[in-house]
Amino acid sequence: LFLSPVSCLTTYECTDTTGSVIPIEIPIPGHRIAITSPNYPNTFDLTRLNCKWAFKALHGAKIRVQLVDFDLNNGCKDNILNVIDDTPTSGRSDLKYPGKSARCGQNDFKSVDRKWDAKGETVTVSFKSLKNNGSATFKLEVTSFMKIKNGKNGTFIMRACPGSSPSGCLDGPCCAGPDCCVITAGTEAQEISIPEAATPGLDCQYKVVAKTGTQIAVNFLEMDIHADENQDCLTDYVKLEETKASASSIIGKDGLTFCGQRLPNYPGPSVIVSGGNSLVIKYHTDQSTAKKGSGFKAKVSAINPICNVMNFEYKYGDEVCNSTCGVPYKPDQKKKSRVKPVPHTTTP
Repeated sequence: LFLSPVSCLTTYECTDTTGSVIPIEIPIPGHRIAITSPNYPNTFDLTRLNCKWAFKALHGAKIRVQLVDFDLNNGCKDNILNVIDDTPTSGRSDLKYPGKSARCGQNDFKSVDRKWDAKGETVTVSFKSLKNNGSATFKLEVTSFMKIKNGKNGTFIMRACPGSSPSGCLDGPCCAGPDCCVITAGTEAQEISIPEAATPGLDCQYKVVAKTGTQIAVNFLEMDIHADENQDCLTDYVKLEETKASASSIIGKDGLTFCGQRLPNYPGPSVIVSGGNSLVIKYHTDQSTAKKGSGFKAKVSAINPICNVMNFEYKYGDEVCNSTCGVPYKPDQKKKSRVKPVPHTTTP
């Protein structure tokens, strides 16, 4: 792995002989990955190369590839570069099986300025070189992009971005029936709580959903839930659960349970973010007559670093702090450029 200071370019050279898949996530449009032959653009003396990378774009973006340089005319049957996405064969992606290949006498990528957009979620790049004289070379660039459509008055709309206004759950979280309270999160935060939270025997639930590629932020503002003697949150609690597993989520497969009078993560920011685009918030009280507390209050919102800023508040001692971070992606329809984000924090 080599890092280049040129336009966020990260370079991976093919040196593997095992064929193990290296997963790579592209966080934002404009972040570029270069896949090259060993010692590119110079010659190399390695044999039996078998390299494979699996690319995914985050936050609803898609993968774009471009073969910017190649010379695979030496060892014709032994030097093969292939790019394929996971679109079904009945789909319309240019990179669906068998994908695009470059080898001796063949270049499916056509001209070096031609860019190929994936429609699938994962793009796999592989290079095999069994025998060669070291002179076979290539450079493939991978980045991501957001699909856009024209809006009113010359504006544009990014299709993967969440809407601004939340909606749903008209009957409240303590309604009857599965998924009777579903909130479609927007970039504007919606405040949630439990009505009559001190009532024994409650089982209430919010299910919060957002567009694919967007995550759910839960910003706890108040917490007053009866805690048992050992602070185990066994009888009364609020619990966050993910509907799908995610390696990056702190919620995990068993969920996160909170009770007591201190906010989660106090005195740090009490913000929990889902790994995916769906999150369940459960509230439970047992049947005992022990004092239950007033429950919790939180704000839920849809966050996507490409689409919107993130706003949250937290209490530090007696001070209430408000923070804002991020600069949304603003694609130039000609250059596909990105405004460089300048994170900032404000505290009143």
